[in-house]
Amino acid sequence: MSELDLLVLGDVNPDVIVSGAQLSPRFDQVEQLVDRAALVVGGSASITAAAAVRLGLSVGLCGVVGDDDLGRFMTDRLSSADVDLGRVRIDSSTPTGLSVMLDRGRDRAILTAPGSIPALAQADLARLPDRPARHVHVSSYYLMSDSYRQALPAALRRFRRSGATTSLDTNWDPEGTWDLADVLAETDVFLPNRAELLGVTGCASVPEALDAMATHGCDVVVKLGEAGAVSRTGRGTVRVAATSPATFADAVGAGDTFDAGLVVGRLSGLDDEQSLRLAVAAGTLSTRGVGGTATQPDLAEAQAWADRLMVTSGAAEEDR
Repeated sequence: MSELDLLVLGDVNPDVIVSGAQLSPRFDQVEQLVDRAALVVGGSASITAAAAVRLGLSVGLCGVVGDDDLGRFMTDRLSSADVDLGRVRIDSSTPTGLSVMLDRGRDRAILTAPGSIPALAQADLARLPDRPARHVHVSSYYLMSDSYRQALPAALRRFRRSGATTSLDTNWDPEGTWDLADVLAETDVFLPNRAELLGVTGCASVPEALDAMATHGCDVVVKLGEAGAVSRTGRGTVRVAATSPATFADAVGAGDTFDAGLVVGRLSGLDDEQSLRLAVAAGTLSTRGVGGTATQPDLAEAQAWADRLMVTSGAAEEDR
């Protein structure tokens, strides 16, 4: 069997997306009508894996589902998307995790029942070979168990010693501690959004936070939503502005598809600017459909969109 291009570690769970312009839940058994609701592939790791397959990589996923209908929904959909599920474990002792997203178009609230998500364990990491793929991407760090997070730096160190590169997208920290312990020291590229970067660094602006991240020694690529993205590496700072698609459904999973685009660019040997263009294009195009995977682009479509994007050097003043 040939080597995987990418292995993604993290959450394997569906999303229920409830959409409406005036979403504001009311208790006391008040029933409200919404525009639509959909059950879709969710979990940042799962969305990133599916996106990377669409962009041309061979991709494996490592996570845990329950022995239930939601778990089978996820494995059926991801298998159909050609994601290698040989490292997805079924745990009959816990239900599959589930996220409910209350989506108002440009903003959303997320309610997550962790279920099987934090069941990914140190033993799962230990079972992986020294080089499980050319690149290993870690998703949803703060949803995982303490024991998994404690074991993660050593696992990433083992992978890197065998020639793999690594990346990390923490997503939001529900506890608000933003503690990354030693994991950044074993991360080649850190992929937060603006709010996550400010939470991790305690800074008030993106330029200040990028400066603060220099002590960790990893490349940092920050997702700025409709404003595009900015990267800071040892080679300099690059900013790419986003261009909105003709149709917009929701931004669920756009950051995860962005991650896939960035990894594809780096594994393909593209420079910082080209990789960031591809990432912004992939994330943007994923917003055309409901949920994270419905309209993920293939490589040709993403590259054509990327070629139209404007690039500048340095973090913009509006990021302050």
